[in-house]
Amino acid sequence: MDFILRFILVDLPEAFLLLTISLAMFNHSVFEKKKQAFLFAFLFSVAGEFLSFIDVFYQPKVLLMFLLTTAMIISLYRFNLLKSVFMGTTAIGSMIVVESIVVIIFNSQQIYWSEILSTTMLMITVRCLYLFMFVAIAAVMRYFKFDIRRLFQQNRLNRYLFLLILVGSIEFLLILFMNTSFFIRNNNSATIAVYTPQFQLFFQLAILALFIVIVVLFRIYINLTINRVEEETGTPYLNSIQDLFTAVRSMKHDSLNHYTAINGFLKKELHHHAKEYVEQLLQETVIIEKTADASSQVLERIKNPAVSSLLQSKMVVCLAERITLTMNINDLSQFSQMKTFDLIKILGNLLDNAIRATSYELEENRYIILEWGQSEREHYLYIENSGPTIPETKLKDIYDVGYTTKKSGEGGLGLTIVKTVTDRYSGKILVRSADGVTSFRISFANR
Repeated sequence: MDFILRFILVDLPEAFLLLTISLAMFNHSVFEKKKQAFLFAFLFSVAGEFLSFIDVFYQPKVLLMFLLTTAMIISLYRFNLLKSVFMGTTAIGSMIVVESIVVIIFNSQQIYWSEILSTTMLMITVRCLYLFMFVAIAAVMRYFKFDIRRLFQQNRLNRYLFLLILVGSIEFLLILFMNTSFFIRNNNSATIAVYTPQFQLFFQLAILALFIVIVVLFRIYINLTINRVEEETGTPYLNSIQDLFTAVRSMKHDSLNHYTAINGFLKKELHHHAKEYVEQLLQETVIIEKTADASSQVLERIKNPAVSSLLQSKMVVCLAERITLTMNINDLSQFSQMKTFDLIKILGNLLDNAIRATSYELEENRYIILEWGQSEREHYLYIENSGPTIPETKLKDIYDVGYTTKKSGEGGLGLTIVKTVTDRYSGKILVRSADGVTSFRISFANR
């Protein structure tokens, strides 16, 4: 009778709650597949009772239950091996931790396992506390819709990080397992075989093997991280070089047009017109040089070389497109809390949009203003440009994927990227567009 009650009131709820916690790690509900959940609970409970009946020691029993849990998750839920192992580790790890906490609580009151086994009321109390802790963990995870995948973006680097954490979790589980075994053995009845010397070597070798795996995975992860940093750092420079080549080709094209015009005047012996044309070009050149000198002085305040390279290339593009670029840059923070790659995304996309919008204007009306500063409450980036006005009804849609003002209809990702990066750093975007002037102001609170 006691076996049946224990099986129904303890073993089945324990298995069901362990599965609930495992599924909750990936924001899955145990009730999504009820048949699989109840079958898992039944098989897990039967296996646990069978191993206890044939007197399997605590450590190999837990190891066998871990393997069984992983195998059942794979077969019943069709998850991949990595995910199933992680869920199996979560289940068995939760069981060991909760068991240890319950034992520690009662041992702290000078109540040991032999006394618990001999007292019905104490046994009921232990089982209720044991199951209640599982319920609390599962309830908290489901309430907050916990999903460990949110911590890892879907790329090769984060997959290795996920694998590294998984193997590290198993390593920690084994170490915790051995330590709790010592604790239970030393503080409870010696009749409970929770730690046997014949298994000590096995677990030590397993811990050593996992440590070697962790070292290998960590080395791979570090190499991938270095490659990613090099790639992200190099991308802004490559983009800047591409912009420079584009601007140089544009200037070359303009120069050929000017030479053609001057040559035409000279062939027709319109020397006066040729002189006026050259003088006009010289005046424009002087203005351009002054603007370039002023911009170069501003760029000297830029602390980040990738950002400086980006702004230099955009400055050259503006010169080629006859756009007046005015920059006012504060040399204080310059978003030092932001990763270079994310900062490049914001600046590059906003300036590209501004250049494209300004190009629709007459040359004498083309301008872009860039202000980058800091106040007592915030540091901000402000970009204003002339160009087509965005209708007020469309302002709320400009961050949607696919929204674009290009006549070709292509693009539509720039502002989406800007919004995503800004939100990631808890920033705010304020956009205004009226009377042929559009401005974006991005701000971050001082911390």
